Amino acid sequence: MRTEFRKEMIRKGWAVPGILVVGVSGGVDSMVLLHLLRDLSDEAGFHLIVAHLNHRLRGNESERDARFVREVANRWGIVAEIGEEDVGAYAQKEKLSIQVAARKVRYRFFEGVMKRRGGTWLVLGHNADDVAETVMMRFLRGASIQGLRGIPPQNGKIIRPLLPFRRREILTYAQENGVDFIEDSSNEKMAYLRNRVRHILIPGIEQSYQPSFSTHLLRYAHYFDEIHTYLAEACLGLEKNLLSSGGKLKLRKFRRLPTALQRAFLESIVLEKGYMDEPLSFEQLESVLRLTQSSAGTRKYRIRKDLWVIREYDRLYFTQSLSKEAIRPVTCSVPGSVEIREIGNRLKIKEVKLNSGGPLLATSREAYVSGDQMGDTVWVRGFQPGDRIVTNGTVKLKKLFIDAKVPARVRPAIPIIGSGNDIIWVAGLRVDRRFYVTKETRRVLRLSFQRPVEIK
Repeated sequence: MRTEFRKEMIRKGWAVPGILVVGVSGGVDSMVLLHLLRDLSDEAGFHLIVAHLNHRLRGNESERDARFVREVANRWGIVAEIGEEDVGAYAQKEKLSIQVAARKVRYRFFEGVMKRRGGTWLVLGHNADDVAETVMMRFLRGASIQGLRGIPPQNGKIIRPLLPFRRREILTYAQENGVDFIEDSSNEKMAYLRNRVRHILIPGIEQSYQPSFSTHLLRYAHYFDEIHTYLAEACLGLEKNLLSSGGKLKLRKFRRLPTALQRAFLESIVLEKGYMDEPLSFEQLESVLRLTQSSAGTRKYRIRKDLWVIREYDRLYFTQSLSKEAIRPVTCSVPGSVEIREIGNRLKIKEVKLNSGGPLLATSREAYVSGDQMGDTVWVRGFQPGDRIVTNGTVKLKKLFIDAKVPARVRPAIPIIGSGNDIIWVAGLRVDRRFYVTKETRRVLRLSFQRPVEIK
């Protein structure tokens, strides 16, 4: 195994001078990994840092694990960083399962060690059986191709050089080389799906139906990884054409892609943009895909408690917030200015001299209006149900927004400027015709914002 491990490190380009931060739990996988890396370190010229996080989930046993890792690191002459965090409290606060919470805080700890130590690679001890179990778990949960590809050997600076090896090979290496390790009692608890898959489901299938079932799962993982890699490469270069400057998906162009590429591109957005750590399930992916099939109005789908996908007409995007904050009413002197905190913008009103023979067109940033009917102040607020504006006739603002394809989530954050009971200007869209500048206008006012008002 030592020879094959060395070949794997060299073949993948990981055996180079630098700092390798090794995630060490104290179990057999991570201890064998550390032992193999120590043997290779002089030849390859890299230095090792042990990183261990006490999750405070198993009381004295967690303390024992931390002591064991520190003692072995000291005995082997390796620097160790031992962290501690109350995962149970974090899970409760964030409303996460214990396993998801533990993974999040563990990787956050690893990232901190990598940053402090200038790590070249973060090395983790996942093995081939972990891949088989992961594929089976994701299959049971209805994963997409992205999920069924298993655990990647490399993800950025994270590398997993034990993936080619089965658990029995690792145990044999530990026994033959006198590598001490400790057992985690939680690995025997059947409350966790992985443990049921590891100890009951896969052994049961191998005993009663197919002795090579784990091997088949590994082959499927490799096969799906090849498919995913091909689709990912096909997606390269599509982002510039398919995403707007604001990161929204252009649906008319997107729908021209083959369905397989559509799925792959959606998955790449979710993972590469950091919206999720895990791939979408097949059901989630299909629900998102259904949203892309039309461009009428606004539709939304909740992927999880803090992530939505929104389709607004011919655009689709992911967000953690459904709507923008509504603008609270404020007043502004004429002339004068006022800050609109909710949108981080400022309205300025100035009296100007213009020679105009007709109404002036408003832009997303400014409008010229007649101040003849106004007093010394105007009000500014967000949209309210029942608001109306006079154009060729009296029109509800809701219809105005719909005709202009203004998304519902944006409407509360569009400034509406008015006087008395009348709306003067719906910023970025329309001036009420009663406030048009004409030849008879005696007082012309310029209403302007520091930045254009966003209406899409």
